[in-house]
Amino acid sequence: MQKTSHFCKASEKGSQELSKYSIEITTSAQRQFKKFPQGLQDRILPKLFELELHPRPFGTKKLADSNFYRTRVGDYRIIYSVDDARRNIKILDIAHRREVYR
Repeated sequence: MQKTSHFCKASEKGSQELSKYSIEITTSAQRQFKKFPQGLQDRILPKLFELELHPRPFGTKKLADSNFYRTRVGDYRIIYSVDDARRNIKILDIAHRREVYR
């Protein structure tokens, strides 16, 4: 049956048409990221790249009374804003959950 191959071709075409968001990381978030152990950096980095295609993935929460979002990587949180008009994501903070909301 050709239905399977037709579906695969359609899904490949659709994935190529998705436009990525650009990611901008604040200086303070970069500094914080560099302080993390290599193992933690290796877990956070794929999550940042995932935001390029899906700026609001499953599990992301919009923070109350702001235009910021947070996503989780274990006990760590990534706080960011999304500008859909410019297709830009700005990473504001990456920190442990006990420190990130202060």
